[in-house]
Amino acid sequence: MLANSSKNLLFENAKQIMDTEPGFLAALEELLNTSDGDVSDDVHAEVVSFTANELVKRLLAVNPYLGIDKQQVGTLKGIYQRTWRTMKQTGDIRTTLREFHYPELSKWLASLYPEKFRDVLKDVSTISSVIYGEYSAEMQIELLGIDVAQIQQPVLDIGCGSHANLMKYFRSQGLEAYGIDRHLEVRDSCLEQVDWFDYVLTPNSWGTIVSNMGFTNHLNYAYLHDVSQLERYLLKMKEILMSLSINGRFYYAPSLPFVEEKLSAKEYRVEGMRAVNEVSVSVITRIA
Repeated sequence: MLANSSKNLLFENAKQIMDTEPGFLAALEELLNTSDGDVSDDVHAEVVSFTANELVKRLLAVNPYLGIDKQQVGTLKGIYQRTWRTMKQTGDIRTTLREFHYPELSKWLASLYPEKFRDVLKDVSTISSVIYGEYSAEMQIELLGIDVAQIQQPVLDIGCGSHANLMKYFRSQGLEAYGIDRHLEVRDSCLEQVDWFDYVLTPNSWGTIVSNMGFTNHLNYAYLHDVSQLERYLLKMKEILMSLSINGRFYYAPSLPFVEEKLSAKEYRVEGMRAVNEVSVSVITRIA
């Protein structure tokens, strides 16, 4: 994965540009040439799971807007399983990777992208990454216009970032705060490493929900570029709003005018403002 980190699997000749790192190739050859050429089911399942999850993590580091659900991860694991079986049957690692594995990965990855993006990427052999920075707690509070002294508890930060800066600041101020993110580099009982689609938000349970350049950024992406993801994002938005307690607030950036204009004025009050560098911020208060 490291050797091919800048290679574009959606390039029309992807299998011709992918490299096989010598140390990795030697390890596979040694494994295939063991006395029985076999690996226990438990070890095999663990390696397949680790490899698939590692690839997903690296893909999301390149493009965090990809929607990869549990079923798609299961499909990816199946590719790795079939690759291993083909290597065992043929004994030819390089050919298996070039003629089976990389084309299968390419088809799987293509299924995650809108057609208009696939058409552009098929002519590009290398890629760069979408840069995501984790903002300081102070910057996020200022951007979102949060009055910490008046904040309603408990607080949930959706897409809190790998270091959960805002959640940790809230806790330091004596607030009951929690955070979720699909990739965490810190461990805390108030944090959960989970995709926001897999996290269940119970109705009437949160005093404040925050998502800075996270959930609504992805919802905007689905609205503008990938309608196949839009319905599940809109359903999750509805779940978020229903999970607010009465007078609870959802602070987020960027704004969602195409969603906000459809909310019932009897149930929600929407406040919008312009923020730093033209980033739009909205606050939705549940009033009924």
